[in-house]
Amino acid sequence: MRRYFGNSAEADEVAQEVFVQVYQSMAKFRQEGSLRAWVMSIARNQILLYFRNETRRRRLTGVIIPPEILEIDATTTDADPFEHETADSELNALQDCLHRLGDKPRALVEAFYFQGTSAESLAAENGKNAGGIRMMLMRIRKQLGKCIRAKLNLENGGSHE
Repeated sequence: MRRYFGNSAEADEVAQEVFVQVYQSMAKFRQEGSLRAWVMSIARNQILLYFRNETRRRRLTGVIIPPEILEIDATTTDADPFEHETADSELNALQDCLHRLGDKPRALVEAFYFQGTSAESLAAENGKNAGGIRMMLMRIRKQLGKCIRAKLNLENGGSHE
């Protein structure tokens, strides 16, 4: 995903949003389809949404969505027989790591990602500025990423770092 973005922070932001969307929509997943294709379609839509929002936000006429994004085939499947098991492990790790967050960070994540509350609104509610809220969310995303990687590494027989 990083190849579509100018910096890794943007890629991390969109990747986190993909995980959130997958987590929120798991009940909608049809078991007869490929989990990989379903997650890829969510990723494609989130990338497109990101570029649309950035275009509006910056009011640039020259922003072009990279053609590779438009060509992501949501029907492609991977021959990997462990595909569903891997995706399930990742989702379980995300869910567990979300539950391990403290009350305040979890409430912030839920409000921002699950309920769609803006950083500005959260800032007003918490007596902080929007930049501070975004920084907190970035740190929480890093913490979640580290937790997920550790859980997946342990599940796959790796050693904990």
